[in-house]
Amino acid sequence: MHLTLADLREIPLAAALLEGRGDVIAHTPEWAGAAPGCIAYPVRGKRLVVATRGADQTCSDLLDELLATLLEACTAATGASALRLRMITASIGLLAGADPTGAGTATDVMDLARAGIAARASLRVDVDRGGAQPVLAPEVVALVLVQLAVNAETHAHATSVVISHHASSFRVSWAGHNGDHPLATARRRADRHRWGMGFARVAADALGATVYAPRESADRTTEATLELGLGRLALPLAAVRDDRVVRATRAWDEETKVIPGAPVTASPRLAAVVDAARAGGGEIALVEGWAARAAGALVWVAVPPDDAGARMHDVLDGLVHERALTEGLSLAHASRLRALSLILGVCLGRDMPRVPADAWRRRMFALATVFPLLDVPSFDGVGAMDPDVVALLAARAGAIFDVDGDRMWLQVRNGESDDAVVRALLPIGDHRIRLA
Repeated sequence: MHLTLADLREIPLAAALLEGRGDVIAHTPEWAGAAPGCIAYPVRGKRLVVATRGADQTCSDLLDELLATLLEACTAATGASALRLRMITASIGLLAGADPTGAGTATDVMDLARAGIAARASLRVDVDRGGAQPVLAPEVVALVLVQLAVNAETHAHATSVVISHHASSFRVSWAGHNGDHPLATARRRADRHRWGMGFARVAADALGATVYAPRESADRTTEATLELGLGRLALPLAAVRDDRVVRATRAWDEETKVIPGAPVTASPRLAAVVDAARAGGGEIALVEGWAARAAGALVWVAVPPDDAGARMHDVLDGLVHERALTEGLSLAHASRLRALSLILGVCLGRDMPRVPADAWRRRMFALATVFPLLDVPSFDGVGAMDPDVVALLAARAGAIFDVDGDRMWLQVRNGESDDAVVRALLPIGDHRIRLA
């Protein structure tokens, strides 16, 4: 789908086309400049930057510390553990909104993917290296291949896969068919049920790539492909005229299945957002997460990227989904990573786990070996806030516990409430955090 500059000014998003170091070529009326929460789509050597709602400062600070913890763990790790941590760290950073960075080769991608597949699946992995061409963000590319391989085991019952690289494509292939399981996922977190292939789509978009659904070959093998270097716009975007889709990006086709030529009535959500746009007088209309704008005879419709809050949920989901990649962390790094994930989850509306008293004490005594000055209190309650969170809070807030029978609090010293870990859980105007 080719977009003119006039088209770009009419898409139903706060967006701008940038080149070089940030020079604006064209923008929509809602564009107010790059800010935290923006997502960039590479397109023909330029970037289409889309603004989304940012997160509050406490969430952002917690996410930054979580990513810093992963980077620190990468530095300390060796061997296959280091490869797996590099994959999850780079991929979580991309989900959080960072641009893909880092240079490597196709050989690096193969080594990383083999390490990831070994942790996630029981597949035998053979490699057809096909040269050592340069690859952007090899860790992210490798984790996409891990998802494709795990899907082959899960849905096609494959027992072995071959990873190969030819020109700009990486392929995961296996003997047999795909078990009639299509590649069904969505870029928006609200529209999908599983994490793995959703990550693959989002990662491909950021890399200017495409993930192709598994395809059976004449020799009775099936292959799934990641093609890099396409440079085409990966934003799901379509133009509607006379109640039919007349133009669309490949990403739109993947996301909606309402391809050019189809009537808008093929999708109730599309029909609703088109009607809303026509009634909106040129303003952006929003219906069930889709955005549209009427511009003359056309109505432009887009599936916007997730905002910062949804992407943070994706980060937390990804850490759970890919927990096999973080096995082998030191107690200190594992505890801090878990604590930061749980605290960030609370900021996003998730519940804080509580742990039975006996298990809580055992974990706290173990954590006392890596958290200096942690004095494990005794209390008569049946359980308390997750011990990894309590240990991190105590290290930041002064480790002074108040116990009253089955109730327990952590005192916060003056000045420590500026720490994001403490700030996230300390009630406004209080000087104690309730633990039990």
